[in-house]
Amino acid sequence: MTDRRTGSGARQRYFSGDRGQTLQDYTVGISLFIITVSAVLAGLLGFTSPLSAGVSSEDVSQSQRITTAMVQNLSTGRQPNELDAVRLNTTLNRTGEQLKSRWGIETTTSLNVTLSTLNGTRIVERDGVKLTVGSSYTNRSTATASRVVTLDDETCDPSCRLVVRTW
Repeated sequence: MTDRRTGSGARQRYFSGDRGQTLQDYTVGISLFIITVSAVLAGLLGFTSPLSAGVSSEDVSQSQRITTAMVQNLSTGRQPNELDAVRLNTTLNRTGEQLKSRWGIETTTSLNVTLSTLNGTRIVERDGVKLTVGSSYTNRSTATASRVVTLDDETCDPSCRLVVRTW
């Protein structure tokens, strides 16, 4: 094939359109496209992430520390994870603010302690009083720690779940 157009030789042939797209051209083009799309998506996700508050590691450690402290302090010592029902009831009759102060939690942190059935469908009651204290957590992102426990008065038969949530 010969170039019959008039003009400046090699330069004219290079821009003339006779040259097809090579594999290198295609690879560079697709690579640039993927990098650009990735950068735009990363920028958009980074821009919106401060708007969705997650659970901090501090909240997770606080909820775990509280469940461990409750099991250790309220345990009867007869069976593993068997809690003294009277002492648990006394603890859960305090206000959320009193419990935050007792466990050294900041006042800006919300706390919920609940004794529920193993499958979590209902809150356990003792003497007509629900064994829960603290803020309600309805469908929030919370740091949750739980322990399977029993009570010495057989309120939990066979066992219950002690759940501590912080956010």
